[in-house]
Amino acid sequence: MLVPGDPVVTYAARNLEPYRGFPSFLRAVPHILDARPDATVLIVGGDENSYGAGPGEGRTWREAMLKEVPVDPARVVFLGHLPYDRFLAAIGVSQVHVYLTYPFVLSWSMLEVMALGRVVVGSDTAPVREVIRHGENGLLADFFSPKAIADRVVDVLDDPDAFVRLGRAARRTVTERYALADCLARQTRLIRDMAAR
Repeated sequence: MLVPGDPVVTYAARNLEPYRGFPSFLRAVPHILDARPDATVLIVGGDENSYGAGPGEGRTWREAMLKEVPVDPARVVFLGHLPYDRFLAAIGVSQVHVYLTYPFVLSWSMLEVMALGRVVVGSDTAPVREVIRHGENGLLADFFSPKAIADRVVDVLDDPDAFVRLGRAARRTVTERYALADCLARQTRLIRDMAAR
């Protein structure tokens, strides 16, 4: 049973597909596990296509990537879709969370993870840079470099205490900029301003 403090890496997307960097992440996993033989990787997400096409031949992106990057199922656990409470439980044992995306809409999951005070290694892409400032409230890595992603993850796993401040800053970012009441108030003002014109 995994508990907080264990070397756990998490990754989450509605579905495991290129728009959310699943190929880059899975290619990073062997580097992470070679550097940290005690680490466990938890992958949350389904096998449908939310954005873009499938890999062809009737396969899912998970199936296609596992042909390229076979992994030890005892160390890399695919959890599928999770209800919200189980998603929070998975993130609750994470030392470092990986969030990757094309220049596209940011997922709610990244903000949820930050709100939980977890360290996020995010892709150095436009929507992520809007929220994560490298070295201040998270870490950024090249979306297309599995080795760079893995290196950032291993840095956190090797010395989690050194990165606690990033998790705290991540939580502050979300509570100060994205609290529901504040966001609703801003949206309401925007709608009223537009209606008044």
